[in-house]
Amino acid sequence: HISKLGMDEYCIIPKVNWDHTSQRVLCMDFEEGFKSTDMDAIEKANFKKRDVAKLISSIFNAQIFLGGGWVHCDPHPANVMLRPHPKYKHKPVMVLVDHGLYKQLDDDFRLRYATLWKSLMLADLEGIKDACASLNVNNEFYQLLSGILTSRPFDEMVERSKTGSLTTTAAAASLKSSSSSNKKNGNGSSSKEADKAVISGYAQQYMAEIFDILGTLPRQM
Repeated sequence: HISKLGMDEYCIIPKVNWDHTSQRVLCMDFEEGFKSTDMDAIEKANFKKRDVAKLISSIFNAQIFLGGGWVHCDPHPANVMLRPHPKYKHKPVMVLVDHGLYKQLDDDFRLRYATLWKSLMLADLEGIKDACASLNVNNEFYQLLSGILTSRPFDEMVERSKTGSLTTTAAAASLKSSSSSNKKNGNGSSSKEADKAVISGYAQQYMAEIFDILGTLPRQM
C-alpha cells in the first residue's frame, strides 16, 4: 500500500522472508535505523525536526485516509525508526518495522474521521460539532474530544474561528519566541513545558469524561 501511494522512497518496509515465516511468526529482513524520538541522533544526522514530523505524519495519514485504510497499529518509537535518505542530503527516511498488528478502516469511518480533521484544521466549529456527533460524541463532549485530538485547548479553536487563521496569536508568538531563544542559547523549551503542564492539568481534571468519550467512540477510532 505504501508503494501504491508513491511513498516507498521515504518509507522502508522490511522484506518478508516467507521461508521462515509461519502463521504465528513473521520473519523480516534487518534494517538499520534509530528511534524516531532519539533527539541526539536526529541532530547528529542533521535532520530538521519539521521534516521528521512531516514524514511520520504523512506516512500514517496516508495509511488512515488513503491506500485502503490499512493502518499499522503499534507505532511506538522502536518500531518507527529513521535513517538518512540515500539521495537527498540531510533528509530522513522512515523505517517501519513490526508488522504483526494491523487494522483496516472502512470507508464510512475514514470519511467521518477525515471530515472531523478538516473541520479541526479550518476551525469550523459547527463542522466539528457535526463530525463529533457522527462519531457518537454528543454536544456535551465535542470540545473535549477536539482537545484530545489536537492536544490544544478548545479556546484556541474558538480564536482561530474568529480570525480565519491556521494558528492562534499566542501560538505564533510562542513559536517566534522559541525560535529566537533557540538561536540565542539553544533553549526554547519553556513554552513547550508550559503547554505540557496545561494539557496534563486538563487530563487530570476531565479524566472521567475522557473515559466516557473513549467508551462511546467507534471501535476503529
